[in-house]
Formats: sequence, structure tokens, C-alpha cells
Amino acid sequence: MGLDVVELFRAFEEEFDISIPDAEATELTTPRKVTDYVAGRVAGRGMTREQVAALVRQVIERQTATYDFSDDDHFVYDMHLD
Repeated sequence: MGLDVVELFRAFEEEFDISIPDAEATELTTPRKVTDYVAGRVAGRGMTREQVAALVRQVIERQTATYDFSDDDHFVYDMHLD
């Protein structure tokens, strides 16, 4: 995982107050996969999947200055994060 992706995942951890182990982070390659993972981790906090998805999108936009991406775009191959 490149530095851009590591920093992105740190931002997810901070935003949602969770820890994402490296072994699991390597499998979270798209915004949709991150949303599904985080939604499962914060399920008891009263957040809907849609709220999680919106925050995931905000974190990506803030960290990468990328605004035109889909839920299935790959962080490295489609969004060119390294």
C-alpha cells in the first residue's frame, strides 16, 4: 500500500473512530468496500449505511481532492493513488 492510500485509511480511522488492521485494509480497494466494512464496524452507533457512504465520500474528497469517482473505482488503478 502506497503512502497516499495509507493516509486515506488513517483518515477513515479518525473519521469513524475505528482501527483498520493492515491485513483487512489491503482488501478494501474501493469506496464501496470501505463503506461496507465501516458500516459493519459502526452498526451499533445508529449510523445508516447511507450516512457512512456519505462520510466515506467526504473523506476521500478531502484527502485526495478527487471528486469524480464511483463507489466501485479502485483506489490505485482508477483513482491513481499510490
